[in-house]
Order: sequence, then structure tokens, then C-alpha cells
Amino acid sequence: MVTFAKNWLLDLFSQFNDFEACSFGSGSSGNAYYIGNHDAAILIDAGLSSRKIVRGLEEIGKNIRNIQAILISHDHIDHIKGLPDLTQRFNTPFYATARTWEAILGNRLTRHTRPSCFTPLTPLAPFRIGSLEITAFPVSHDAADAIGFNIRTEAGNFGFATDLGFIGKEAAHFLRQSNIMILESNYDDEMLAKGPYPPYLQNRIRSHSGHLSNEQTARFLLECQHPGLTHVFLAHLSEHNNTPEAALKAVEDHFAAAKRQRNFHLSAFDRKKRSKLHQFSLHYGF
Repeated sequence: MVTFAKNWLLDLFSQFNDFEACSFGSGSSGNAYYIGNHDAAILIDAGLSSRKIVRGLEEIGKNIRNIQAILISHDHIDHIKGLPDLTQRFNTPFYATARTWEAILGNRLTRHTRPSCFTPLTPLAPFRIGSLEITAFPVSHDAADAIGFNIRTEAGNFGFATDLGFIGKEAAHFLRQSNIMILESNYDDEMLAKGPYPPYLQNRIRSHSGHLSNEQTARFLLECQHPGLTHVFLAHLSEHNNTPEAALKAVEDHFAAAKRQRNFHLSAFDRKKRSKLHQFSLHYGF
């Protein structure tokens, strides 16, 4: 009875939010994020077990059977691990590029993903799920066809980009429009250099098809701050080469060095723990 009442209240307050967001895991151990509003509910990536995703949704008052789509950013296993089971058990639709779908089918761990659940998407071609207008944009990563997402409603824009070696022109164009942003801040330069990774792996991470450093992310946030940007969540932090404190400090240090005030809420997602359900009313800035 208590659970029912809690979920009823969550659903009630959801009607007044322009966006909701929750991270179920953010890092190389597995990635999955819930994004929704009053009439749409989607996941970005399914890199955790289906059991963890279903349980995480239940804990925030959501039901996997009400998820209208999973958006797949790329084909690395920490983003697609749960996809076969979710499509087989719940017939959950998912969107991916054609090349990412080919890579999913070519992976022995995900080749049993149900084909009837697949809908192809084309980068830079908008499509709709409920009131969400979604545009995928290309990002630079060593995957088959990595993408980020711009999610637009009448209220504002939600930007998402993890797993990218640098922020290219198209990614920057869409991320700069964000009122709310989930952005990778994968590694601290010094920790990577002194850490346990061999040189070839360090070079891969630092490359244009690798991951964003704290420095790169902080510099971009300083450059792209605008009055409508209200919340930034740092994501996909490395277990061995970063800490939430280091990632957050990098942003603060860049703003301090530039003698500028940071005007958006800033936090970092935990690698393995579910976040709270963040609810945003952009009109009021919550």
C-alpha cells in the first residue's frame, strides 16, 4: 500500500514537470538513463542487466512496460548489455543507427536482440516520441556509429553526450542549446598518466575517438554557459582515473580562473548507484 501511494504521488507530480531524469548507472560497468515528461518515457542506453533496469524504474515509480523506446548511443557492451532481454521479455522498442544495429547483431552477447523491436534512426533527422522531438547527432568514439541526443519539447532542450573523444562542431551545436545536459567527464589527466593503464590504453582514451577529460568538459561548459542552462550532470566517470570531486573541481577551477560565476546546478552521477529522480520545471528553474 505504501509503495502504491508513493508511486501515485510520483506520477501526480510528474504531470507538472517539463523533464524528468534518472541515472541507473554511468560508467564502464554499465550505462542506462531514464528521461521523461508528462506523456513520454524513454531510456537512453541499456548497458545494465534487465533486472537492474526494471528494478531501478520501479524504485522511481516507473514501469518498464510504459517505456516507449530505448535510444542506443553506440554498440559497446556497457551500453547494450540488457537490450536482448528487454526486447525478448517486454518487447521494448529501441532506436539505433543501421551500423549500430549491425554491430549489435554481430556481437555474440547481444545477437539475440529481437529484430522486430528495432527502428532505424538517421543522425540529424528529427523524430518524435510523444511530445519529445529527438535529434541524434554524430560524436567521435571508437564504436560503429556513436551518437549523442538532443531532446526538445516546447519547454526546452535536454542534451546528452557520453563516450566522445572531443566535442565536434555538430555536437557543440546541439549541446549549446541545452537547458539540461548530461555530459561525459571521464578522466583526470594526471590520474590517467599515473594510473594502472598501459600506454596504449592511455593513448586510446586521450585520442579523438576516446573519452572527454575533465579539462575538456570544464572548458566547454565555461564556453557554452548561457542564461537558459540550468542543470549539468557529469557522466561516465572512470573508476580508476577520476573521482566526482576531481571532475567537479575542474569545472569550478575553470570558472574561477576566468572570473566568471557558474549559473547552473552542477553534479556528477555515481558510476553504479541509481540517482534520485530529478524533476525539472524549466519555467521556474527547478
